[in-house]
Amino acid sequence: MDERDWQIISLLYKNKNITKTANNLYISQPALTGRIKQIEQDLGVPILNRSNRGVEFTPHGVFVAEFANHLLGEISNFRENLGGLGKDVAGVIKIGATSIIGRYYLPRLLECFNKKYPLVKFNISIHPSSELLKMLRSDFIDFGIVKHCKGFEGEEKRLLTTYNVVIANSSPFEMKDLPDMQQISYPYEDQYRALLRTWWKDNFTRPPKVTSKVANLDLCKEMVFNGLGFSILPEILIPESPIPLYTKDMFFKDGSPFERQTWLACKKSLLTKSLPRLFFDFITACDFKSYLRSRNRK
Repeated sequence: MDERDWQIISLLYKNKNITKTANNLYISQPALTGRIKQIEQDLGVPILNRSNRGVEFTPHGVFVAEFANHLLGEISNFRENLGGLGKDVAGVIKIGATSIIGRYYLPRLLECFNKKYPLVKFNISIHPSSELLKMLRSDFIDFGIVKHCKGFEGEEKRLLTTYNVVIANSSPFEMKDLPDMQQISYPYEDQYRALLRTWWKDNFTRPPKVTSKVANLDLCKEMVFNGLGFSILPEILIPESPIPLYTKDMFFKDGSPFERQTWLACKKSLLTKSLPRLFFDFITACDFKSYLRSRNRK
């Protein structure tokens, strides 16, 4: 097997689809299918189960795919380090972030990093925290900036910042009136949804009156800004409203505030490499809150 074969396995594991993988590799589907069969023969184990819904990796296949991601990462680092000998700091850092971090913090942070190290490039992925942690474990990304690190025990993680979650509405309101008010919701990640349910049960005996379900947080905030209902929003979004909003802080039954944490996560083994270590030290030494995008930088 050569490097191309490991690339095929890695990309197929990411896509879970023969057609998409063939297109990404600029080869025909029959050629890709034939190569996969040859790889399975070389390895002596089946790595895929095929169906009309796509492909599913066998337990052997998952092991092979994880090794492929690790091997390709090592090859990439070798080439970057070899090409950078005797030169300025250079290379590619693969970063995954949640949408709110990617939009409100990451651009200014990377701008400051690039001022010091202009030859460093970035590959950025935006996904929910649970998906980013899977990508970290499979070496699709180097660093994840996530809302929780559940399932990532034993690896490197640092708390970067926290921000409050608030009730936001375009007109004055009392907390006791929320069950009768029109609520706008958007798809929440499982852990966040569980926290919201706990908070609601701590404060109310009746369920919320959800009248609008929208596709994402951006649309949700715009609907709140236009007076179409209340929602539970990160406080960092409130200054963007074109009209004054009325907000109330949220507390659990035990008196603790409803906060969202932001973590930097990566594999410990990654920090033995010079460029990732440099980026890790930079981001953990900085005041992460200072990179929050100001209102006039939309």
